[in-house]
Amino acid sequence: MKKITQLEKNFKKFKRLTKEEYFIAKEIKNKVKIREKDTILDVGCADGKLSRSLVKDSRNITFLDVNEFDFSPQEEFIHSSFEKARMNKKYDYILTSHVWGHFYRNKSFNFCFNKALNLLKENGKLIAIHNSNKDFTGRLIEFSKGIFKKMEFDVFLEKYLEKADYKEDYFNVKLKAKTYRELAELIQVLIIVPDKLYYKNIEKIIKFLKDNLKKPEFNINQRIIVINKN
Repeated sequence: MKKITQLEKNFKKFKRLTKEEYFIAKEIKNKVKIREKDTILDVGCADGKLSRSLVKDSRNITFLDVNEFDFSPQEEFIHSSFEKARMNKKYDYILTSHVWGHFYRNKSFNFCFNKALNLLKENGKLIAIHNSNKDFTGRLIEFSKGIFKKMEFDVFLEKYLEKADYKEDYFNVKLKAKTYRELAELIQVLIIVPDKLYYKNIEKIIKFLKDNLKKPEFNINQRIIVINKN
């Protein structure tokens, strides 16, 4: 049986406390009108809760994640990275929520962006959600760079929008903890660092939070981008 890491525990707690997927789904529904017959590829799906909330019938969703998750026999789940995954069909929508930082770190951003567009049907849409890093999250990232040589954080490269037909919007989700230590643990989700290295330096994170926040809470500004395939 695979041992659950502290990062994975923090990720689940982060999702529960912020209700992030609820707010993301609300923004998606405000931006696009997904029909029941539309097909969706959910890249980095985790348990699939986000894409399931967009349609009544999940059989039109292809779930894809590098980690193993349990799905019903009626649902299509591909256990693979997006870089290596092979799909033999095209989709009306491709949902990519908080995965572009992973592609950036792996130097596969260009490959994954073009692969996503190629997997879309004519007039299909690529939906990308990422943390804007224009708020406290950005300051946290810059501080953390001085502590951790390697970490993963959200990013979307603007040059890929220069010739794109797209619309965008911004929204906030609140990250609120009972203590600064609890907040520091949850922050591991925003600046992905392996457990051993992160907890070795967590006191530095706690001090930074105490020095910069009046309470153990802050808003995370997020951006939704809907790119149309011409």
